[in-house]
Formats: sequence, C-alpha cells, structure tokens
Amino acid sequence: MKFFSFERRWLLGIFETILPGETNDRLEIGARDLPMAAFLDDFLAHAPWRMRAGLRVALWVVQFSPLFLLGRLSPFTRLSLEEGERCLTRLGENRSYLLRELPLLLKMVACMGFCGHPEVQRRIGIPLSEGEEAPAWAKTGARSR
Repeated sequence: MKFFSFERRWLLGIFETILPGETNDRLEIGARDLPMAAFLDDFLAHAPWRMRAGLRVALWVVQFSPLFLLGRLSPFTRLSLEEGERCLTRLGENRSYLLRELPLLLKMVACMGFCGHPEVQRRIGIPLSEGEEAPAWAKTGARSR
C-alpha cells in the first residue's frame, strides 16, 4: 500500500503540529528541522500493511476533523498551530475509543522519527553507542519541507 504524495505532505504537516520545535531552550528543533520526509519513506517501506492502513485512516480522519470538531471548512494542515493542537486535543478526548486513539497513532509515528534522529538524541543526552551509526534516512540532511 503506497501513500500518495498529497498524503505524505499531509502527514508531514501533522508531524509539524505535533512536534513544532522552539518550545524550550534545550530542544529548540522540531519536525520541520529534520529529514522527516526521508524517515516517512523508510517507515512506509518497512511497516506492516496493517500499520500503514491504520496510519492512513488516522491521517484522513485528522485531516478532515476540523469540520466536525472546530466547525471550520479548513483541512487540518491549513490550521494555525494553536488550532491544530486544539483539534488533536478534542479528538483525543472523544467518547469513541477508536477516535481517541487516532491522534496517538500519529504522535507515535512522528516521535519514532523525531527521537530516532541522532541530533535529537544528542540534545536530550543519549549518546550513540560505540560503533552505532545513524539510520540511513537521518543522513540525508534534507529538512522535512
């Protein structure tokens, strides 16, 4: 199951809302500052099909949730950072277990890429082990957008 390029763009936009950067002095980088597109390519190439299917469902629900949660005719990726955070919070507080878990799935995937980057690990005090290399996607140097 391949993701369309617009779905990849949507995911990267959601990742930037989840991990905005410049939120504290110790870790001022965010998803936008890292090669999250390369991580996403690697993740989608290796994740089981059920994970990719769940990620796609979560993506579509979150992308169009502002219509139902905020009364806005705007997709999630066009919201301000504050509106996006409010939308994810409301979705996470939904009575339906399935809807509550969708933002968590997106956050989990975003954090796998973010926390898997050596620069993030270095800044939070996790040194690379002897002989350990950065993942191939982290070596691209290209930013998310």
